[in-house]
Formats: sequence, C-alpha cells, structure tokens
Amino acid sequence: MPQPDLQAALDAVDQHFDTFVTELQELCRLRSRRQEPEQMAATADFLKHSVERWGGTADIVPWERSHPYVLAEIPGGERRLLHFNHYDVEVEPTGDDAEWISPPYAAEIHDGRLYARGVADDKGALMSRLHAAAAWRLSGQEPPVTSRYIMEGKQWLHSPGLGGVVAAHAERLAADAALWENSWTDGDGRPLLKLGEKGVLYLRLTSRTLTRDLTSQNTVLLPSATTRLTAALATLTHPDGTPAVDGFADDARVPTDAEHALLERMPFDGDFLRRRAGVDAFTGGLTDTEAAVALRTVPTLTLAGIEGGDTTDDVTLGIPATAVAKIEIRLVPGQDPERVLAAVRAHLAEKGFEDITVDVMAMSHPHHTDHTDPFVALVADTARTAYGAEPLVEPYTQWIGNQGVLTGIPIVGVGVSRADAGIDGPNEHIRLEDYRMGIKHVVAVMAALAVAE
Repeated sequence: MPQPDLQAALDAVDQHFDTFVTELQELCRLRSRRQEPEQMAATADFLKHSVERWGGTADIVPWERSHPYVLAEIPGGERRLLHFNHYDVEVEPTGDDAEWISPPYAAEIHDGRLYARGVADDKGALMSRLHAAAAWRLSGQEPPVTSRYIMEGKQWLHSPGLGGVVAAHAERLAADAALWENSWTDGDGRPLLKLGEKGVLYLRLTSRTLTRDLTSQNTVLLPSATTRLTAALATLTHPDGTPAVDGFADDARVPTDAEHALLERMPFDGDFLRRRAGVDAFTGGLTDTEAAVALRTVPTLTLAGIEGGDTTDDVTLGIPATAVAKIEIRLVPGQDPERVLAAVRAHLAEKGFEDITVDVMAMSHPHHTDHTDPFVALVADTARTAYGAEPLVEPYTQWIGNQGVLTGIPIVGVGVSRADAGIDGPNEHIRLEDYRMGIKHVVAVMAALAVAE
C-alpha cells in the first residue's frame, strides 16, 4: 500500500466539515432513548446507512437484553482499528428540559457549539470515527487501516448483551487496537486519553423473615425483615464507609510509581465537589491530589438503596416480612467480580446472615491498558499535533464500563467534547472546532497505525 497522504486527508476534513456537521445533527435529532424502541431502531438504521454512505458495510444485529447492535466495517489497509461507541442517550439523570437554550433534540448550533442530548456522550465521538474514515475516501485515497465498528444501543446501563455479541462476532471484531467511546479535553485544551475502566458488581440483597407482614404486637415473637437486613448491611462496611468484607481488595492491582505520577496530574476540582456535596472535607481527610488518585484506584462498596416496611406518612403497626437493598461495588483493575461476589457471600455467612439472598443485577470486568504500550504513545503523539497541546494520559479512571469484554489489544478512550460539556444534563453540547480536531486526531491515528512497527 502506498504511503498515506495524511495532509490530503486532513484537508478533506476541512473541505467537507459542513457535511459532517450536518450528518451529526441529523443523528442527534433521533431521540434514541432506551425507553423508545422505535427510535432506537431508527437510529440503528441511520447508522447503517451512514456507514454505507462512506463506502463501508454494516449489519443491524438484534441481540437479547439489548437494542440492536450495528456491526460495520470501512475497508482499508491491512491493520485493523476497532471503534466502540454507543448510540443511546440519557445515561444519567437529565435534569429539566426547560433549562435548555433550544430543545434537546433540535440539534441547533449557537455560538459555534452544537447543542443536543447525547452529542457529547456519545454521538459526537461515534460520528467522528466514521467521518475520519470518510475523510480518507473524500481525499481520493483508500483508508490506511481497516476500520471496524461496534455501535451499541444498550437496553440496560450495564450492557448485559455486550459480552455475548463480542464473543459471537469475535472474528468480525478482531483488531490490532481499539479506540473506546468518548473522552474530552480539559479547560486548558489538553486531550484526555483514558486507558481503562472500572468494573461493576451490582447486587440485590433480600431478607424474607415472614410469609406476610403481621402486626407489631408480635415483635417479641417474630423477626423483622428490615431489622435483619440492616444488621447484615451494617457488617459490610466500616463506620467510615470503607468495605469490611474480608479479602475484598486482595486482587486489586497496585498502581506503579509512574502511574501514580500520571494520576496526580489529573485535573480535580475538589472545591467544586465539596460545595456540590455540601461537605467540608473528603472521607479520611484526603487532599485534592490524594482524592484524584483514590477516586480512580480504590474499589468501593455503596449501599445504593434500601426498601422495606411501610414508609407512608402515618402511624402503622406492622412487622415487615420482606426488605430489599441494592449494593453497587466498583472494581478496579485486577479484581475478578466472581471472586468478589464469593467473598461477599462468604462474609454474610460468616456473620450469621446466610439467609440473606444475594442476586446479581449487573456484572462487568475492569480493564487496564498499560500506559507504556506503543499504541498509547501513538495516540498521544498524534494528539499533540492535532490539538497543539500535551495530552493527559489517565492510566486508571473512575468510570465503570465494559472494556473487559475485549482482551489482548490496547484500548484508548478519545473524544470530541470538553469537561464542561454538560453531559446528560441541560444544554449538553460540543464545540464545533473540537469536533473538527477530534476527527483530525482519528485521521492521524489511522495514518500512524498503518506504518507503525
């Protein structure tokens, strides 16, 4: 294959940028909410035709416990670059629609910014990968690498279908490296390269002590489910909220000194978080620098919710027969969710709560890409040129996800938004110039990967 003409492809981004932005707006006008299957199906169809428009092939793949996946390829050179993105929106609570400066699905441009729900997470990043491959074709060249795409429209936040679809289509998704959904630049314009994700173990704990609620005159004789469950929950953490389960973090990977140094460079506005939370200090008295590291490297156990008994605004006389709690465990690289699950069950049994039922609601494996991997250096080098700034390499992240379904290849998260993009909230947006730079960055990654030793 001839040496790729990178400059011609970069020039094509500028020449066709209005077309790219228009197509992104069209995608953002589709209301791809997980609660609206018809809109999700329409979005998958739009993406399929977009791939075909830019010279690729795509299939819409229905999958259990999920909205359709779109598996696609835009052919090019021998090296293969995998792109993972999702097309569903509203990952977190969205706030009040009345606060938007334009309707959330109007995809309007104001002062050089495109406002739309999902444009920062993750439709902008998704389309930037397609438009990067398109730029090579529009410059009259075959792309220097073959781009493979997995576009997910998950039905549940934790992507229960992803592992199955990746396993079933392993050959089709095989690649030399992967770019993972979105990331952003900080307030100083430095792109953030994310190298990992936490895993999650989400549990439902249930206490059933009676066949039905009965009058509390029998409390001296009968056990209360709420009392039983809260006693069990109290054993799971120490008073400061840290996990008390024996062996909970035994297999957690210990960051290297070099990784610690990278993490200490991460921007972290401790004052903002303390004000937002209404607290004067972080747990354990951590400094902002220590907090930035702990946030990414310490596994956690959170009591996410508890329900049982009568909570109406009335005086009621009853013994609750059933009580339920949700536990969210965030896992760091090295931890095996199955082993942690076994440790939780063993802990409850050892404390005398073997009657508490433990059900798994969600599970994913954490993932870690070594920051010294040559692909990380390649993405960082191309980012320096594309953004004119020194990138921030984040070897651990606080985000939970499903990178663990891919094994054996380096994975780097890159994106087209900024830290102040208002993801999922009112006025979510991206800057159009950030979108231009994001496309050019991926164009440059493709060129560099094609000739990498």
